[in-house]
Amino acid sequence: MAASDAKHARIIAQRFSLLRTRILREMRSRGWSKLAVVPLTPGAGGTFVAVNLSLALARQPHTRVALVDLNLGGPDVARQLAIPGCAPVADTLRQGAGLDRLLMRVDEAPNLSVLAPERAESAAAELLQDEALAQAMQRLHQSHPAEMMVFDTAPLLAEDAALAALPLADALLLVADGRKGTAADMAEAERLLAGMPAVMGVVLNKSED
Repeated sequence: MAASDAKHARIIAQRFSLLRTRILREMRSRGWSKLAVVPLTPGAGGTFVAVNLSLALARQPHTRVALVDLNLGGPDVARQLAIPGCAPVADTLRQGAGLDRLLMRVDEAPNLSVLAPERAESAAAELLQDEALAQAMQRLHQSHPAEMMVFDTAPLLAEDAALAALPLADALLLVADGRKGTAADMAEAERLLAGMPAVMGVVLNKSED
């Protein structure tokens, strides 16, 4: 790795360590354990934030973390972590099997479990609103207790799959594109998020090169 790349990687790690500390403090103080990372628009970098936040959380020696790719219509967690993707969630539910069979470990982060479908699933929004999925997620949390479950979701302003996933979370972390995002995007997000779990904050991604 070139010196400039190593420096950039250290800066990213430091920023996510700071974000981890803030998120952990707030979530613990409220007794919450499930955080949805929600990009406002396509390309905002929600999966990048979800993956790096999960890795930062898992670097804590005694913090068990689960990262779940709930962007079922366009999953990207497996690719970003360079791990094999798992079987479709819909097929697993139809078979009456638990989601724990889809979990994988990441070599660089022993405290991190990942549920990352290999390919997109049809009717993602409908699947996310299915009571069978909600119950399966609850059983997963019970069978593999994690202090933090991080959900990577679809873009909020692009499709209804994101809204369908949000009730599964205790709190939300929004990700905005720092170069292309607009005040109108935030205003529309506030409208859509009325009655949804609390927003912990907004990550301004891509705000600098």
